[in-house]
Amino acid sequence: MKEYLHKIRPNLFVLPALLMALLFFVVPFVLLFYVSFTEGSSYFFNPIFTLDNYVKAFTDHLPDFRNTLVLASLGATIDVILGYPYAYLLNRKIRKLGDFFRTILLIPLLGELYIAYGLWWLFLPTGPLAPILESFGISSFALLYTPFSAAVALAIYTFPFSVLQMGINLSQIDPVYEEAASCLGAGRFSRFLHVLLPLSLPGLMSGWFMAFGWNIGAYAIPALMGGVIIGQRVLSIQIRAIGLLMMNYGLAAALASTLVVIALVFMFASLKVSRGTLI
Repeated sequence: MKEYLHKIRPNLFVLPALLMALLFFVVPFVLLFYVSFTEGSSYFFNPIFTLDNYVKAFTDHLPDFRNTLVLASLGATIDVILGYPYAYLLNRKIRKLGDFFRTILLIPLLGELYIAYGLWWLFLPTGPLAPILESFGISSFALLYTPFSAAVALAIYTFPFSVLQMGINLSQIDPVYEEAASCLGAGRFSRFLHVLLPLSLPGLMSGWFMAFGWNIGAYAIPALMGGVIIGQRVLSIQIRAIGLLMMNYGLAAALASTLVVIALVFMFASLKVSRGTLI
């Protein structure tokens, strides 16, 4: 009996995490998936099962899917473009100030609502960016409700996740490869292009997938930065409108279930590319 307890004791440490995942993710998702096969609000009274919700999701709401995927992709791409140099500097150049720059990464983790309201204020005609943009002939208010401003806000929101994924990958690359290339006569740019960049591609892909998976479920940023405008609406906005305003819980659950599945696929891809290393 003691030997059996000794073997299972390490597994007991993961039990609280498994219980939380079961209670707060698996059970709600199973319920959401069940509701997605019911008509309208019939789930609360006498459930009427149907497949029409998924038919409507992939026909009537294809533009919403397109807007969501495009916006999430733009935000993730900005994260990779700006986050890779940041992760590189953290790991290779500014070790003495590393704690300071890691602290900066914590700011976006306060939540997308703060980021959305902050950028919304910056882009207002009375905001601090207005005079600067107007000096270049650009209307700050015209930029406010555009996919560009929403993508920038999403990039700020998911910047820490992307940087940390790329930083983990860079920290696992042995500098001896670059030293060997230097001994063979390779310059700094050549070492980066032919040695470091190919070795860090899994980190780049993992950072992009992670940012994309977080972006597609964002609500506050699209709501304040243009996601409610006709032609730019994203799924998170539509799910709220269909579920809470139209009381069509079945269709809202179908859209939400599809969104969760897409996010899980990209999170799984991020884990596979990074060989199981997660933040």
